[in-house]
Amino acid sequence: MNTLSAWLYRLSSAYTIVGSIALYAAFITWVMIPESELVQTYAGDWGSPDGHLFYTPDEFYTQIATWGDAGRAHYVDFRLGLDPLWALVYTGFLVAVTSVALRRACAADDPRRLLNLAALIPMLADLTENALGITLISAFPTRLDPLARTTAAVSALKWITLILAHAIMLYAMALRCRGWWSGEK
Repeated sequence: MNTLSAWLYRLSSAYTIVGSIALYAAFITWVMIPESELVQTYAGDWGSPDGHLFYTPDEFYTQIATWGDAGRAHYVDFRLGLDPLWALVYTGFLVAVTSVALRRACAADDPRRLLNLAALIPMLADLTENALGITLISAFPTRLDPLARTTAAVSALKWITLILAHAIMLYAMALRCRGWWSGEK
């Protein structure tokens, strides 16, 4: 873990923060907003399962039954195409900001420096959620309720850890600001 953390510190700089913010904004504007609008055409207000903190297998199967073959195919295509890139984009942003803030706020041997790894958990959960969702959608109309429950749990894990990763980023920024206010460089 120390090696991975150190590698992320080497990658993180003011330039990677600016680049990640630009990618984040571009991805939201040109990919995620249009994708959300497209999903609404076949999934209605419920949207895709990835957008929910939790859902039951019955909710999942009731919803995807209304999507039609084209909607289900689109879900799979997006999860195999641009959605994994989105996970990398938001993870890059969280890691860069957190790493730069912690590098400047904590000594090299401070265990809090490992907090720059926190954003990797929601990314891994997101990618796992995609793989499980693809499996469920591809198997439809066959119901795989145990896998649907697992997928819902992974979705919850993704959202909870994503919130925590943002909180850790804010904590790192607060530590850095406290250093500025106390006169540290």
